[in-house]
Amino acid sequence: MATGKITKDSVEAVKVPPIGKREHLWDDTLKGFGVMVTDKGVRSYIIQYRVGGRGSPTRRVTIGKHGSPWTAKTARDRAAELLEQVRRKVDPFDAQRAAIAEARLQKEREKADAAIASRLGFSTFADRFVDKFAKVKQPRSWQDTESIIRRDLKPFFRDKPLPSIDSADIVELLDKVHERGDSAALKAYKALRSLFSYAVDKEKRHMSAATSPMLGIKPPAKIDVRQRTLNDAELRLVWIAAGAFGYPYTPLIRLLILTGQRLREVAEAPWSEFDLSKCQWLIPPERTKNRQPTLVPLSAGALDILKVLPKIQRKEDSKTGTRPPPYLFTTTAETPISGFSKAKARLDRMIVEIAKKEAEEAGQEPEVVASWRLHDLRRSFGNGLQRIGIKTEVIESALNHVSGTKSGIVGVYQTYKYEAEVRSAMEAWDRHIASLISPASSNNVLSMERRA
Repeated sequence: MATGKITKDSVEAVKVPPIGKREHLWDDTLKGFGVMVTDKGVRSYIIQYRVGGRGSPTRRVTIGKHGSPWTAKTARDRAAELLEQVRRKVDPFDAQRAAIAEARLQKEREKADAAIASRLGFSTFADRFVDKFAKVKQPRSWQDTESIIRRDLKPFFRDKPLPSIDSADIVELLDKVHERGDSAALKAYKALRSLFSYAVDKEKRHMSAATSPMLGIKPPAKIDVRQRTLNDAELRLVWIAAGAFGYPYTPLIRLLILTGQRLREVAEAPWSEFDLSKCQWLIPPERTKNRQPTLVPLSAGALDILKVLPKIQRKEDSKTGTRPPPYLFTTTAETPISGFSKAKARLDRMIVEIAKKEAEEAGQEPEVVASWRLHDLRRSFGNGLQRIGIKTEVIESALNHVSGTKSGIVGVYQTYKYEAEVRSAMEAWDRHIASLISPASSNNVLSMERRA
């Protein structure tokens, strides 16, 4: 058994043994410290020892291969530490084996955590929730749920795994959304409650009702059923105030007033749904809340608006050489407009300014317009038609309020039912809106002469 001072030179001087053999050099000052050379020329620092005296088995522990970071000096220092453990009856072999097992277990944990993060990362799971649950269980409102998740929830939680989201995270999110109002916070709360309920049901290994972050969190607000409608004076102010925007919000808001359709149905409408020669707009079922198609007759005023809208073309498709129909309201040609909250806030400021100016000119106190939202224009449309004498069933058809399930030929029939009556109602409403606009405000509104 070769012995000698273990140094860089002595270690590298040990000859490579024949195939299947090992060569050793043992340090002559630190007993049990040595270097082992394999038939491949690999040089490793080791210690050899017994725990419990001569009758105990001999064990070896590898410190590391010769070279950075294990030099003769660093290996000697480490050997001294390990041999001191042996002196205290602590077996480095068992400690090393435990460390290897712990490293392997940690690697398995990290792999499992990565799998959980991939499958249960909030954004990834939220997409699955929309596809597998919302679209199936919420056929009339899944798009609203998807919008809430996209606008408020994903930007906050990003890819954070669901099991690591706690109640403090939920409260922080709801407080942030609450800054926009009670309704926004309540919608976010309901979306989160449904999402985590679905997660508890589908991911029982990682989620449970007892650990759901929604446990014990109360709704941030209680919203009464909306009954707000705008009267004629308020509708007039909205119409005039919208004139300060230009494209795309001026025509968008005025079409909401004239057609009574839902905000998303108007804002996200593509040109392909319109036939201006027939004065009609056919909204397909996949874009309506009740999943039923609706035929919207276009009044003269609505046509006036549509005819002057710019058509912002998409880039030509490299494969087909075509340009898909653009949206009515877009700034990029790739997506429809958004940012309705900011536009609504600006609209409210314009309404106040116009009301004050008109009141000053008339020597009166300005009337305060009560809080309202863009969806109230749809309710005001229905209420307005009722006030000017339109029958309930015609109003229901104009609003695409269909009871029960309609499909096949019945659905087609329902789409075109009352078409003549609805067209007449649309024209009557068009004339009514035109009558509200005073001559003094003619510079702020679209041409109304042909609707008189």
